[in-house]
Amino acid sequence: MTSGKVLHGTYNGVQVLRYVGDIRYTLSLSLDSYIKGLLSNRELRGFVADLTATDAIDSTNLGILARLARSMQRSQLPKVTLISNRPAINEVLEGMGFDRVFCIVPESESELEKLREIPVTLSDDGAMMRLLLESHLALMEMNEHNRKMFRDVVEAVEKELHQDGERADADDKRAG
Repeated sequence: MTSGKVLHGTYNGVQVLRYVGDIRYTLSLSLDSYIKGLLSNRELRGFVADLTATDAIDSTNLGILARLARSMQRSQLPKVTLISNRPAINEVLEGMGFDRVFCIVPESESELEKLREIPVTLSDDGAMMRLLLESHLALMEMNEHNRKMFRDVVEAVEKELHQDGERADADDKRAG
């Protein structure tokens, strides 16, 4: 597997993301922040996520896609289109109910040109844990199967965040 990266371009107001290689949580904070910026664009007409060059994608990044779909729905914009011709990726998408929330197609109708890599920024552990939680909660909201699948992950992350909060409070008391 190749290390992952996400490319971005715009085509007639439609934001295009191309996921390349092994897409893991280390990309998630940068990607989430970048997508939030794209969602604030008043000219936004749609989103396409091209997974045809994706070797693997973890649940955190799938959760970011689920949150993107929810944001588009709330804004009354078209469903996010996922382009995927990878049987293993398609099996994961369908198993998690993405076929009910996204428009999944095997190929793009137009050439995706002039894409540039989304810069990866350094992240802090607290922000990463909060994003892990938000992403997995978004997956759980999609259906009962996902709720059962990610319940333990969410509980573990919530416990970790709670413990981190207690440690921070204790540190503040010692410093104060």
